[in-house]
Amino acid sequence: MEVSEGKKDGGHGEKPGSAIPTAGFGELFRFADKLDYVLMAIGTVGAFIHGCSLPLFLRFFADLVNSFGANANNVDKMAQEVLKYAFYFLVVGAAIWASSWAEISCWMWTGERQSTKMRIKYLEAALNQDIQYFDTVVRTSDVVFAINTDAVMVQDAISEKLGNFIHYMATFVSGFVVGFTAVWQLALATLGVVPLIAVIAAIYTSTLAKLTAKSQEALSQAGNVVEQTIVQIRTVTAFVGESRALQAYSAALKVSQRLGYKSGFAKGMGLGATYFIVFCGYALLLWYGGYLVRHHFTNGGLAIATMFSVMIGGLALGQSAPSMAAFAKARVAAAKIFRIIDHKPGVDRNSELGLELDSVTGQVELKNVDFSYPSRPEIQILNNFCLTVPAGKTIALVGSSGSGKSTVVSLIERFYDTTSVAVQDKFCWMGMT
Repeated sequence: MEVSEGKKDGGHGEKPGSAIPTAGFGELFRFADKLDYVLMAIGTVGAFIHGCSLPLFLRFFADLVNSFGANANNVDKMAQEVLKYAFYFLVVGAAIWASSWAEISCWMWTGERQSTKMRIKYLEAALNQDIQYFDTVVRTSDVVFAINTDAVMVQDAISEKLGNFIHYMATFVSGFVVGFTAVWQLALATLGVVPLIAVIAAIYTSTLAKLTAKSQEALSQAGNVVEQTIVQIRTVTAFVGESRALQAYSAALKVSQRLGYKSGFAKGMGLGATYFIVFCGYALLLWYGGYLVRHHFTNGGLAIATMFSVMIGGLALGQSAPSMAAFAKARVAAAKIFRIIDHKPGVDRNSELGLELDSVTGQVELKNVDFSYPSRPEIQILNNFCLTVPAGKTIALVGSSGSGKSTVVSLIERFYDTTSVAVQDKFCWMGMT
């Protein structure tokens, strides 16, 4: 006895508009090994040295400027000072070359390694999932989207963007260290601007993360429409459904387009507000630096070094905002990838547990089977269904479309389990050839 099939092609476990979880920042490095940790350590040291090099150069530059005034009447002494600081600049330049190479190459290398292992593990986990998992939790288009897009976001965050973030943070910290050691009054005046930059960056990052999650979901919906249309292209053509497919795809893209407008507006407002605050700080430093020099609290060289060090440090803090936005995107993308990697299927294909038949006679028997698809548990497909296939015999299941023929084959292939454990005992296997 059978009821109409009622199987739901596709489907998704997440409700529209539901919040998408984010992975922890440390989880982005879950596939790192010992070599990756070594590469990340070298890249971190390189990024730190690279970030500190420019404020250090400005400190030497301040001493060079002061030496011009102090040795204005002694040309030989001035030449010696210039030669000494030229050597210092040469050393700083060599340090920038070596550290920037270590920063970029090591972070890019480890990013490629970790993302490759993540992609392999993701595809392996997706292939090991039950068929019902693709009916109720994830779509096949989500898997393709994760391989092509989400994995790239994670790789970008744990490679170049993380190196840039460390570099800019080192510039920010070293800039203020140089400023406080040179003219602390000037550096202290800038601290009132830094909290505003931090607040703007936090609001910008959280807003962009939410919009990114919604945009990724909309693009995945659009990809699902294309996939179903191309896979069933004969059916679409037979029923002249090309225009409807285009309309569905266009509607899905319009959602992503509107979210893209909002994301661009948020990014423009966030970066614009950050740079506005930074340049207001520049104006404050120039005015206050001139006041200190006029009243002999400091000299021109140290004032210039402090102003530019703090300016560069504040600007570096603003430049780190895109890296923080990349981290937010990567956490959303990684959560979607790790969801499939961490999901354990109901049937472990690699397990050695279970019943091993001593002999196989080739007879398949289904007794009083009840079944409903996981995507539509309220609709019963099979009700007290019985089927016996003797060994060596060939049978044919005949019926109209949707009568349950493919359902029976799917149960025999163990794509699905029966509705309840009590009924599963009636799903008897006498053996298969």
